[in-house]
Amino acid sequence: MGAYMFDKNEVNTGRQPELDICKGIVAFLLATIHVYVECSTSEQLFHGLPYFFDSIVGGPWAAPMFIFAMGIGLAYTRKSSPGELAKRGAGLILVGFGLNVCRYLLPSLVGYAITGDRQMYLDRLPYLFFGNDLLQFAALGMLFMALLKRFDLSPLKIWFVALAVNLVATFFRGVFFSNMALNIFLGHFIGVDDGTEIVMADFPLFIWFLFYASGYLAGQYLRRLKDKKKFYLMVSPVCLVLVTVIYIIQYEMGFGMMGGEGNNVFYHMTTIEVFLCIATMIGMLGVYYLILPYLPKQVMGLMEFLSRNVTVIYCIQWTLVWWACDVFVYIIRGDKYLPSWQQLILGLCLSFATAALAQVWSKFKADRKQKGK
Repeated sequence: MGAYMFDKNEVNTGRQPELDICKGIVAFLLATIHVYVECSTSEQLFHGLPYFFDSIVGGPWAAPMFIFAMGIGLAYTRKSSPGELAKRGAGLILVGFGLNVCRYLLPSLVGYAITGDRQMYLDRLPYLFFGNDLLQFAALGMLFMALLKRFDLSPLKIWFVALAVNLVATFFRGVFFSNMALNIFLGHFIGVDDGTEIVMADFPLFIWFLFYASGYLAGQYLRRLKDKKKFYLMVSPVCLVLVTVIYIIQYEMGFGMMGGEGNNVFYHMTTIEVFLCIATMIGMLGVYYLILPYLPKQVMGLMEFLSRNVTVIYCIQWTLVWWACDVFVYIIRGDKYLPSWQQLILGLCLSFATAALAQVWSKFKADRKQKGK
């Protein structure tokens, strides 16, 4: 299929609109996803809408896709030198700490001051504040990529390094140490887990870097892809059928990343499951590419806006969700758990609020840039 599908020269170097749709839809739904995560019990997360938003939309369709797309973006950007990547990674570390102040530190202090509930607001705060969420992974991923590119490794060699560290990290999944600081530090690299909701190691670098490297490698081929329609028609249906069958088996038999009740099985997925997520993304990209001709320009404009502002949207929605669920709902009700229909209403309201605030922020930045000129 190589010579048939791919040109020797780069023939597909423009913006990839199907990627905008893929990122845009999930970016809009992030607040809804996280409301279900925060306001559901472990039992709720295994059924109905909570399961759909947590394990499906918030599973293979979300973080793996964002990181895979981040790798594709690296293949397309001109700002891909080790120095530029290191600078962007360092910037994301600061953004991540800023977000943790807004969504973890401040609401936890306010919640504790009002309720005096130490277990809810203070016991897990060190792990939450210093742990590794998606922004922390993105920062470390860029720094690690900068290091590998510093050695002038080809995209294929970088991919093999990513596969190697993923296999090692898969072997060490579920380790736990008695020292909190050590757990927090190692949790940035491997899947530290004590089996409770206290220790948070959601995006270990050595597990999730394979998505970044795979996207980077895929981007090299995407730039040379001669006919995207033929490619997606050939590959995407196979991917979607394959992953759907495997996901159903996992759910019905209660194992793997689609069978865990709110555990870290998704965040600490196996190497095979990484490839399943990548197949899911290729399948969904095909679907979005095929519906492109039928989407109004206004819809595509919104998708492109959401896609371009994923980091801002991520920060806004998490801040809104944490204050709404872990402070206001918890203080009013005495717990943060809501019926599914109330979660849906709250989630969609916060999703729309996030999109609106992101537009305000975007306009503010544009105005400042214009005044600076």
